[in-house]
Amino acid sequence: MGIVDKAKQAAIAATVTKALDYLEKDPETNIPKIMEMVDKVTPDGWYAGQRNAIRHSIEAKDNWYQLILRMYQLDAGVRQTFFRNFIVNASLKGSATQEKVSEENDCNVPWAILLDPTSACNLHCTGCWAAEYGHKLNLTFDEMDKVVTQGKELGVYLYMFTGGEPLVRKADLVKLCEKHSDCAFLAFTNGTLVDEAFCADLKRIGNLYLAISLEGFSEVNDLRRGTGVFAKVMHAMDLL
Repeated sequence: MGIVDKAKQAAIAATVTKALDYLEKDPETNIPKIMEMVDKVTPDGWYAGQRNAIRHSIEAKDNWYQLILRMYQLDAGVRQTFFRNFIVNASLKGSATQEKVSEENDCNVPWAILLDPTSACNLHCTGCWAAEYGHKLNLTFDEMDKVVTQGKELGVYLYMFTGGEPLVRKADLVKLCEKHSDCAFLAFTNGTLVDEAFCADLKRIGNLYLAISLEGFSEVNDLRRGTGVFAKVMHAMDLL
């Protein structure tokens, strides 16, 4: 990537950062204006499909648009960290570095890296492999730290945790997110290990997000995951 291209990428990132700050004042009024601003500064064809999809959602005021507005019901610090790490770092700053590394090494650089902190799980869901592997396979904190550190050198700022149940290692995950505060982290979880202390950690660090797995409502979900699991997930969501 040439110097001019890098300058353009930096200018776009700066514009998006200012736009996100502008949105904080009155998101519903300013969202359409932000899209006009982004269109003016971005090169032709740059994320065109994604921009068109967002524009369509805004005009239609569909469920995706409602989801965007719901972001403004979140804790302000968590929301701003998410926008900075996911949109600016992972999607703008990161993509520039990924392109450069790809060209220099003639290889593909992933947009996100998925890793399993542990094979351990506190549940024994029907059909899940985790119960077969037990709790003996683990990445140490230092190993996970090396993955993220080297990933950032490639331009990767988004990391996903699966397992086992990644929240078995929630203390290390919080520590990792604290150290790499410029990255976004997503954990796929059964949700049963979420408690008040962990919610406080999530709010404090602002860059670890949860995707909670359910098969359906209580009858269907608990048939596979165990009696009472659905109620525990509902409690976890209330805490969150």
